[in-house]
Amino acid sequence: MTETSAPRNAAEERVQRFMVEYDAQWRKAAPEFEDRDRGDRRDAFDLWRELMEQTTRNHFVEGTAAGFAQSFGRPPEYGPEAEQLVGSELRGDVAYVLTRSASPLEKFHEYTLHGQDGDWRISAIADHYGDPAQPFVDRAAVEERLQGSAADALFTEMPEAQARLDEARNFTVREVARGDGETARTEVSPIGTLVTSTGVLSVLDFGYDNNDARPLARTVAPGSYPVERVTAFGRNAAVRVRFTDEAPVSWHPASLPGSGHVFGVDAGCACIVDYVGYSTMTRREKTAAYDRFCAVERPATLEFPLGGGADAGIAVDSGYGDGGYPAYWGVDAEGEVAQLVVDFMVLVTEDDDGVLVHL
Repeated sequence: MTETSAPRNAAEERVQRFMVEYDAQWRKAAPEFEDRDRGDRRDAFDLWRELMEQTTRNHFVEGTAAGFAQSFGRPPEYGPEAEQLVGSELRGDVAYVLTRSASPLEKFHEYTLHGQDGDWRISAIADHYGDPAQPFVDRAAVEERLQGSAADALFTEMPEAQARLDEARNFTVREVARGDGETARTEVSPIGTLVTSTGVLSVLDFGYDNNDARPLARTVAPGSYPVERVTAFGRNAAVRVRFTDEAPVSWHPASLPGSGHVFGVDAGCACIVDYVGYSTMTRREKTAAYDRFCAVERPATLEFPLGGGADAGIAVDSGYGDGGYPAYWGVDAEGEVAQLVVDFMVLVTEDDDGVLVHL
């Protein structure tokens, strides 16, 4: 954080007033939560919701859903005893105020404030486990991980249980029926452009921290590529990046170096990104992108800028949510990569032998 000036001091004062009020409101509500068995007591959460609605009105941008009333924790998460002011930064009409949690596990709260009626008001509070203005991963770690990726990395064969999957069929508009009898019509639509300045790609859970990203073993030519999704049953069924207009004639696992091609999802969303640009995003940039994604109509997709602004990634809701999802290279008749597909298994069924096939 940079040295403060008068406008930034005003933003800090707003945050400090919020901290004092939150702590006072917490102390009013705490006795109600301590004695939950009193027959004549006011419902603790009714009181807490009322107090937090008041605090939100006093300190936040109008219309902000701060979410404080959803839980009551011990000790209080915010307040003069719970966090210490680190500093602030002013960027145009936006101020960032950083505090450090006083708990044993070091955590930062970054308050984002906007000018409103001649005063600063809070629009969001983000949690970070490092300086939000710094990249997730240092350059040395990025360079080390890049060593396992190459343009001529060998294709491997599809696992037996997945060998009959046909991603070209997966992206065909048609009527489909699930085992439960529900039917739907698939739709294929563009959702944005993947921009990679390095050609080194990552596929991972968009909810993970960016230092969890690992590069795929095979690289592609740097460039800008259209991205499409297929939807059915109100879900994102799969997403693909098209590197050429050639039709794939074979499919191969899009694996990590020395590892598999199925990636885990714990936040119900996935992303395809340039590895370097994504790894070097600041925590603040990632939080802003994730917040925008969460506000998008479901099933969601989002094109978002990566670190440095040159690259752009794609984030999508992942099928039915959490789970493990495979990524595949579609290879054309000349042996060149034509597509990268992430299959969310919405349009897949399993036959009696345990082999996966598309509906």
